[in-house]
Amino acid sequence: MSRNLLKYVTKLAVPGEAPSVLQAIDDYAETMGGLIHLGQEKGALFDEVLRHSAAKRILELGTNFGYSAIRMAHNLDPSAEILTLEIDPDTAAIARRIIEFAGLEQNIQVICGKARQIIEREFSEPFDLIFIDHYAENYLGDLLLLEKQGLIRTGTIVVSDNAVMFASQLGPYLHHLRDSGLYESTLHQPPRHSDGFEVSRRL
Repeated sequence: MSRNLLKYVTKLAVPGEAPSVLQAIDDYAETMGGLIHLGQEKGALFDEVLRHSAAKRILELGTNFGYSAIRMAHNLDPSAEILTLEIDPDTAAIARRIIEFAGLEQNIQVICGKARQIIEREFSEPFDLIFIDHYAENYLGDLLLLEKQGLIRTGTIVVSDNAVMFASQLGPYLHHLRDSGLYESTLHQPPRHSDGFEVSRRL
């Protein structure tokens, strides 16, 4: 599917224009189906969070094909650095191609491997914003590791996608964000939409 998406994007989108690439991905999802991504409605809310965050150093867990990373790069300062982690080598390769087509390869670095291993060995400076959108069963463990490694500081924003769709699987994770006293946390969900994302600011 990722290769079909790449062909679709490079055929219909405009090189170097991120909005065109995002629109092509949204169109593919609507016409072809089978994509799980942020999408237009949640994306519009996410854009507001990004613009108000003024984040310069960003970590994404779960690149998939690069949609959210492109969205972040487009809505943040051109100097922002986005590090995005993807476990599957083939998917990471397609994401790099789409990101390059969007003209954002200088802003976005795709790192292939297991998130926990990369978090433990690659990073030493805290992040301004962390976007978590990978396997639901890994959300809590990876968040706790990020905390332990000192990669979340006062003011760091943690955005957790699929907080409604996977609410039952994310119960302990959402409890930690909402009730631990470490974060100020709110759910963002578009009207009449089946999913939403949690936005949590470290206190």
